[in-house]
Amino acid sequence: MPTYEYMCEECNHEWEEYHEITRDPTKVCPECGKESAKRLISGGSGKGVVTLYGGELKAKIKDDAKKLSRDAKTKESVYANLLGNDKYQEIQSRMDKNKPERNEALKSFKRKK
Repeated sequence: MPTYEYMCEECNHEWEEYHEITRDPTKVCPECGKESAKRLISGGSGKGVVTLYGGELKAKIKDDAKKLSRDAKTKESVYANLLGNDKYQEIQSRMDKNKPERNEALKSFKRKK
């Protein structure tokens, strides 16, 4: 059964409850009795953490690096995050400045054919 964390918006009392996922969230604070309880979002207990060592760790890092490389080539946002905003903007500016030259070169190349 999952653990849920709650906080009362009236008295700031915090507590945990264990109950089924299908049950509605608790609304009444056990401390002050008012209907001002809100369920909190937390990182959990960490029971789902897997620790890798040696060859498994190397393989995982290598796979993650390959995936990141593929994503950087296909997703502009990933590429921009890897470079950093300043560097990305600098490269984009240079590409935009060279765009007319590239377009003109393409036109002249097509004319020669």
